[in-house]
Amino acid sequence: MQPTQYAQGATIFAQGDPSAAVYVIEHGEVAISVGQGRDAVEVARLHAGDLFGESGVLEGRTRAATATALTPCTVLTTDAETFLHAFGLTNDRALVLLKLLCRRLRHTNRLAAGADMAPGLDTADALPRLRLMPLLHPAPGTPPPDPIAIEVLPFQVGNRFGGEVRPVGSNHCYAIAANGEADLAAPHFEVLRRDGRLGVRDLGTRYGTIVNGQVLTRASLDCFAALRPGNNEVIAGRPASPFRFRISVGRAA
Repeated sequence: MQPTQYAQGATIFAQGDPSAAVYVIEHGEVAISVGQGRDAVEVARLHAGDLFGESGVLEGRTRAATATALTPCTVLTTDAETFLHAFGLTNDRALVLLKLLCRRLRHTNRLAAGADMAPGLDTADALPRLRLMPLLHPAPGTPPPDPIAIEVLPFQVGNRFGGEVRPVGSNHCYAIAANGEADLAAPHFEVLRRDGRLGVRDLGTRYGTIVNGQVLTRASLDCFAALRPGNNEVIAGRPASPFRFRISVGRAA
């Protein structure tokens, strides 16, 4: 484990960052908070000997909270791969249980932070304002695609030429004419509500779907990634795929 020193007030990692490491406090004090800027709410305060950052590594997702040094700190850092191997956490069955525990802890943190930290993402019955923005490169002389309001769930996105996809204009889907493109399947992913949370699910595609840096494939233990308030990046296919989208989540009008 590599020791790293942080000055008082320094950010160790921020909400939305990749989960690349696990940390143990050697000395000092660290605050864990949920939310951004003036809306941030502290949900935990950690001291020497405490472990943090493990949930994002175990789940293979971006950081669900921000870690800030409340005092000058020395933190021992272990990269994600070393952590998983050191504790024998490469066993699929063990990871399933640990991911469930991490999910429950994340939900508890959001409740501690207050319902307004994630409006409509967890327990609200009403559908918040959802907009899908295709970030595609249009042909020369053609305008970029317009944002699409998502009003009915589940809402599918896929390749019109790859299989059974509802036509463009349906309030259930957005279909792209992409004949011969391997990255985009039909259907490819869908926006849905699961267990009270809004998210994106890969539909068993060859190259998967990437949601805010989290890779979902048919080989994943869980092909679902929760959406966060504000803008979410979704890539259909491999990291270099041209089929990129922004899903914006806000309060219902």
